[in-house]
Amino acid sequence: MRLYVQELKRILKSTRARVVIILAIILPMLMAVLASEFNDADYLDANGEKVFLHGTAALSMIKESSAAGNGDVTIEQLKEALRTYQSLYEETGTDPLSSDYPLDRYWQDVKPIASRLRMITQTYSKVDETLDLRTISVDSLDSFYEDTEKKLTDVMKSDTLLRDPAMISKAQQIFQKVKTPFSVYYGYTRDAFDYIEFAVLILVILSAVLAAPVFSERYSSGEDSVLRCTINGRSKLVMTTILAELTVVTVMYFVGIGLHLLISDQIFGIETLKESVQSLYTVYSLPSMNLLELQIVLAFSGWLCCMAVTAMSLCISAKATETSTAMVLSLMIVILPTLLYSISGGASWMLALFPSASVGLSNNMLMSLVDLRFLMLGGTAVWYPTVLICTAIVEFFLFAFISHIMYAKHQVTK
Repeated sequence: MRLYVQELKRILKSTRARVVIILAIILPMLMAVLASEFNDADYLDANGEKVFLHGTAALSMIKESSAAGNGDVTIEQLKEALRTYQSLYEETGTDPLSSDYPLDRYWQDVKPIASRLRMITQTYSKVDETLDLRTISVDSLDSFYEDTEKKLTDVMKSDTLLRDPAMISKAQQIFQKVKTPFSVYYGYTRDAFDYIEFAVLILVILSAVLAAPVFSERYSSGEDSVLRCTINGRSKLVMTTILAELTVVTVMYFVGIGLHLLISDQIFGIETLKESVQSLYTVYSLPSMNLLELQIVLAFSGWLCCMAVTAMSLCISAKATETSTAMVLSLMIVILPTLLYSISGGASWMLALFPSASVGLSNNMLMSLVDLRFLMLGGTAVWYPTVLICTAIVEFFLFAFISHIMYAKHQVTK
């Protein structure tokens, strides 16, 4: 325990660690604030002049105008939303969802039902053709939730990467667990959840920066030569160092992501976390979660990735004798999956083997959950988020073990 405490102090006393920890607190908080800036709204004032709102002011107006539409998406509410849409179209001769529709009536009559109308459109549109809501019968919505599963099958059959029968069968098994009716609570946006993944990516990068020089700087400074001569200089020292580094990274990660989610939830509203994933994204999204549960999964999966990346950085540091080399290699491995995903255009086993496979721009855990992504293992289809979590856990223990072996066997002199 004494050696563990000494290692913690040694890490926290370094200027690099202090800078990294400060950035790990400030940057996720900044990401939460920036997420609220992607809200825009306009309305007509008492004089008939158009007023533009941005940021939190627009968000407040959207939430206030949409409050009447919050709650469970029952079949009767879907029918009523469709009736309202069709009657408004017939009355005005203008599509209520178009930009030409009168603003004052849009906020009052259309905005509260907009999410339900979007769900109907998603479910009954053909893969290559958008549904005209005037042509659909109200009574056809009786089988809405059964039709969402049919929509899932149709979408997968139309995609050359997903039409494998094993993938379709696996997706149907997962989708059958989705809770119905869906719930709608206006507030959180897709952009806001993208910023959660940006915050996770920043924290993972900072973890690599913190861990990469741990052993290599000892080699370059000659400190390692002295430490190896002590009674605890090899096996016990490396285990204690790894444990101390993982402790610092874990605390740093959860403080950073916790502050991000706390600020974000306060801005967008705690009550909006009751919304279903299917309401915010697509009706055939597979996770059986509300937005609060989605946040927890993203935070936990981000931590697993953070642990795997830290262990990988320690492994590189135990081998590299130059601090700059360890740093560059660690950051390259963190960023590489994003570049490879944009080139390959999809999930693959090769990408999943990277410890940072679940963080990035398009290759992150959020997109893996709400999009339809599967991998084949022989004749068995495996949901990609499951692969990402399993590989992160395995690689964390694997790289931590290899770090121990590499440092213990490192030769100070040739």
